[in-house]
Amino acid sequence: MDHVRGSSLAWPESLDTLRPFIVTWWSGRNVQEMPASVKAVHDEAGLAGRHINLALIVLDHKGKVVRSSVPFVRPPEFQFDPAAQGKDFKAQLERLIEGVDLPKVERSKPTLTLPDVTGPDRPAGVRIYLSFAANHMNHYRTPVVEAVPLEPDLRKALAWPTEPRELKASDLRPWLEEMYPPAIMDGKGGFRKIDGSFRLEPAGSDAKYRCAMLEGEAEFVLDNTGRTTYKGTISVVLRYRSDGGLSSIRGILETKVPKGPETIAMTATIESRPD
Repeated sequence: MDHVRGSSLAWPESLDTLRPFIVTWWSGRNVQEMPASVKAVHDEAGLAGRHINLALIVLDHKGKVVRSSVPFVRPPEFQFDPAAQGKDFKAQLERLIEGVDLPKVERSKPTLTLPDVTGPDRPAGVRIYLSFAANHMNHYRTPVVEAVPLEPDLRKALAWPTEPRELKASDLRPWLEEMYPPAIMDGKGGFRKIDGSFRLEPAGSDAKYRCAMLEGEAEFVLDNTGRTTYKGTISVVLRYRSDGGLSSIRGILETKVPKGPETIAMTATIESRPD
């Protein structure tokens, strides 16, 4: 810890209170990107010159390295069984902290709060949920949720269609650029290309609302080493109030994304909050 700011506790009592609970992490591409404080710990732990995906380092209350470990985390060795791999990793952690005097604290109960978009206009935005089919590598068992605001350009593109009209991928880019699996971008972290054409047309009405359908196919090319490419069909139902303003958005995109030796089925659902 380089410094503490905004603390109302007396020094050094504040540090002594916090010290047993200080846990930090750093993630980067190479040693050259490390902050000086992180590199000092990295070097003291004897990790220099090693290719590392994950390293664990235990420090004492004075910031000195007690021991370090580069965990063995190779799925094939465990027949791709996540439970067996998890038990082995837990055992490695227990060996790493053996003999360390850890504080006795009551584990907090985690709460789940989904990202949201708020604003004066309804809907203010959508949530995009990414879920993935079961696969041999057991990737992506946890869904991804992104909140995307309904900016003026996108709201204009989705305005009530008095007659069928065509939209471009650039019109829907705020949605489409969220539709990729995590941990797959090893380039600049974006897309080389998002392309496609989409048709927006009226789709009936009732006493209170009128509806439209948005359908088409999108093509994605990631800006990663392998130029991962995939296509997906998208279908969206848009509901409008009698004054023509958007009331709700619900849609789905289905695709299959190449990932190493596999192709992983991905479903993206798009949903606004109820009007």
